[in-house]
This record gives sequence, C-alpha cells and structure tokens, in this order.
Amino acid sequence: MKIASITKRSIWLLLPFLFACNKNFLDRKPSDKITEAEVFRNIENAEKFVNVIYQSLPNLFKPGSAWMLSSATDETNQAIDASATNPDAGSFNNSSMSPAAFPMQGQWAEYYGKIRSCNLFLANYNNIPNDPNYPERKSRMRGEVLLLRAYYYFQLVIRWGKVPLMTQVQNPFDNPDDIYYKRNSIDEVMQAIVQDLDEAAPLLPANYAARPNNWGRASKAIALALKGRVLLYHASPLFTPVRSQARWDLAADACRAALDTALKNGYALNANYSDAFTQYFNREVIWSRPAPGAYRDGGLDQELNPRGAGGYGNINPLQELVDDYEMKPTGLAISDPASGYNPQRPYDNRDPRFYATILYPGAMWKGRSLDPNDADAPRPGQVTTNYWPRKYLLESVNLFNLTGATDRKWVLIRLAELYLNYAEAQFEAKGAGTEVLAAINAVRDRVDMPAFSGGPDDVVRAKIRNERRIELALEDHRFWDVRRWKIAETVDNRDVHGVKVTGQGNVTYEYPVVEKRKFTVTQDRDYWLPVPQNEIDKVSGRNDEFKQNPGW
Repeated sequence: MKIASITKRSIWLLLPFLFACNKNFLDRKPSDKITEAEVFRNIENAEKFVNVIYQSLPNLFKPGSAWMLSSATDETNQAIDASATNPDAGSFNNSSMSPAAFPMQGQWAEYYGKIRSCNLFLANYNNIPNDPNYPERKSRMRGEVLLLRAYYYFQLVIRWGKVPLMTQVQNPFDNPDDIYYKRNSIDEVMQAIVQDLDEAAPLLPANYAARPNNWGRASKAIALALKGRVLLYHASPLFTPVRSQARWDLAADACRAALDTALKNGYALNANYSDAFTQYFNREVIWSRPAPGAYRDGGLDQELNPRGAGGYGNINPLQELVDDYEMKPTGLAISDPASGYNPQRPYDNRDPRFYATILYPGAMWKGRSLDPNDADAPRPGQVTTNYWPRKYLLESVNLFNLTGATDRKWVLIRLAELYLNYAEAQFEAKGAGTEVLAAINAVRDRVDMPAFSGGPDDVVRAKIRNERRIELALEDHRFWDVRRWKIAETVDNRDVHGVKVTGQGNVTYEYPVVEKRKFTVTQDRDYWLPVPQNEIDKVSGRNDEFKQNPGW
C-alpha cells in the first residue's frame, strides 16, 4: 500500500504562520525545504508542520472538478456529467465505477499521507522544545495531531470500511516485507479513532476566543463533537448490522457531552440560518475551513449561480429535496392533506430553510425574477432541474464585473448538527423522550417551524431523518447518512426529477425525470468505495488478508 511521500531527510513545509487575526490559519503561503531534525527542534517549525496536516480537510467541491457530494445522492443534480472521462457524481449515480477509476480515488493515498505525518510528529514529540511564553502550546499541538489522525481515519473508514490501521511511522526501505498490512476491522479502526479523540480532548482548549489567531485549529469542542459523530455512525446499521444497545448508549452519551460542552463554551444557533454559511465568523460554527473563492472556474458563486446572474448553473437541487420541505403554518409534509400545500403555488409557505437553501423559478435574486425559460435557461449540454442553490451564495456578488465577494467558510461541524446527532442517538438508545423532542425543536424553533410533539417510533425516526435532510442540506451529510442508515439502495436507486414551468400568470408545473439513478446492492457493493486497484496490485501475492471490497 501507499506510504507517504515524506522521507526521513526532508519535509516540505507548505503553510508558514503568516496570517492576520481575521483569517483562518489554514490560509498560508509556501515556505522552503528543511530537514526533519530542524523541524522538530524548533517549536515554530513544528507548528508549521502541523499546519500542513490540516490541508486535506474536505471542501465544498470534491477532487477532480467542481462537483459536490450532494450531487451523488438525492439532494442535487450535476448539470454536466463528466464521469466518462473524469470520475465525479455521475459515477455514483449510474453505478459505473471500477477499482481503477472512481471518485475520490486519490483520497486513500492522501489521507494515509496525512496519517503518516501525524505519526511522524508524535514520534518526534519529545524533541520539540516548550514555548516559555505559551506553556500549553506544545501539548495543544499534540492534541491537534491526535484529533487530525482520528479525523483522517474516520474519512477512510466511512469510505472503505476495513482499512489498515497504522499508528507508528513505517519506512518501506527499512523492512519492506512488513509494509503489506492487513485491513483492520471496522470495530478496531473505530476504537482507535475514539482513543485518539479521548487523548486529544484534554490537551485542547475548548475554543480559541483567547487566541483568535488560532481560529480553525482543533479544539476540545471539536474533539467531543467528532467523537459523537463517530460513535453515532458506528452504532448505525451499516457499521453495526445487528443492533447494539451498548453502542447506541455510548453514542448518546458522547453526543450529549459534545452538545453540553459546545453550549457551555458560547456556541449558539444563529438567529439567521443563512449566516452560518456566509459570515466568516459566527457563534454556530464549531469547525470549518475557507470555502472556495467566488469567481471563474471552480469559484463558489461562479459554479452555483443561475446563468442569468453570470453563473454556470452547474449544481441543481432535485425536486425530491424540494418536496421534503414541510409547510411552515402546519409543520406537515406536503403529502399530508392537512398540510395546506397548494400544487398551483408550490413554493408558498414552506419551511424558511427552503428559501435559504434553494432558488426556484420565480424567486427574486439579484433584483430580478428567475426564469428557466429565458435568462436562466441551461446552456447546451446541461441537464438541469430548474432549481439552483441559495445556501453559501452572497447576493452582493457580481459575476459580470467580479466584485462584491467576501470570504466564506465550508462548515465541517456546527451546533445544529450536534443537536440532531444527540436527538438521533438518544432516540435510538432510550426512545422518544422529552430530551429528544427538545433537541429536534431547538433546531426547528430557530426558523420558527412548529414544534414536533412526537408519536410512534417510526414517525419519530422519520422526523429525525428528515430534519437532518433539511437542516444539513448540501453540507455533505446526506451522502453518508443514507449509507449508514442502509437506505441508499432506495433513495439513490430511483428516477429523480426537476421542474418544468409553462405559461405566465396561470403557470403550470410538470416534474420531468432528469436522471435514472442506479445503486448496486449486491454484496452491499455501492455502500463502500472500491480499494484503489494500484493499492491491491502492490499487495497482491504478499498478503492474502488485504482484499478488495465485496462486489468490486
């Protein structure tokens, strides 16, 4: 398997400590090449080395091109499917992947490279001097590295399931025969992740209010939030096919601790839902990284905006997502006869998060009404739904003269997720008690949605899952949620739709199929990514325990 590119003789320090207090510390510029000994005998250099490890935190667009993970599930459609030449969301949607070519293929080597950097730091930890002006700095860095190692292992396990577990630096030139590891069980990897997070948490500050220049670094609040998410996933059906009460109990306790710690340390739901995604600093976001810039290819606003606003219109919410927003006056699904839904005015009186997340035909945007039959019509080759994202976008951005943009963030963890993680884990552990309803309603109350009063278990479970779908839309949760719940074979294995609007005044709405999605369930194949073929080839004939995922 791939061993990291950092040797014992040289380490590239890519992100020196050059930033203002109003910038995420990840915004750094390149530096020079120095030896390993020079890195770890100087605490400034050691911290720069840690900074590099943050580089592989995920962003809104995924590797290879400007595609979003939401387009690989029932949230959005990618208007131009380029999967035939460059694996992207279409590769998931038509179940056309292979071990030699699939989306996010390079992340296997990338994450193991970062894990090796973590192991290298930990092996050299005792060589790093203390900072007399900041006594906690060295131990804080150890906590950061333990958390980052846990995070990257979590990214590996949710993609591939069983993965090799390495907690020590291995040099392939010292003993090459020992490099061909087996794939550890999911339980072993999850246990190692939790152990790293438990060790990291007490070494980290709860937040960086006292040292704003360190905003974006790992904190105790992040460690506990990540532990709650990890244990929630581990208890879920994909990772634990036979239900385990003990695992749900652990998840509930961890999610409660994460929520309590966040609230105690000043995190709060923003009064304005949209601000969590457009304000660079706010009290709701617990962990984030800088989002892509606004302009040109790969720009946040450029890719997502409607064509009439100068954008490419490349990411389009699906009708399936639109239909799952409830009615605001009643809090009921549009399929409920008592909801108050009017099919002739389908966008009236919906959950406020709908208007903050999705632009629809007739919506006012940048001073005009969106029209998919005129200025906002797709360009040749695009297959669109005639909806566009609103989340993340700034109305002030002018894509014609490239003005009006401000820095934004890609949210990795925010407080609303912690409420919903706790609601789900506590429900699965103890049932629909008052604490579960309070957590759900805290999120609903922020947008003035009617309180949910409970019901039979299947109703509560469906409500929790739909609340995640709505609250966390387009934030990379849905792709993993439908897999861990083992429902991807249903929601990602069907026709998906857009809207066609005809007429003026007395408008008619039709909902054409935009794509026929496929999800291969034989041997649970599409629930996991295939192990990259080049990794299989390296181990072939050397370790019979290192095998491809079933079905691939």
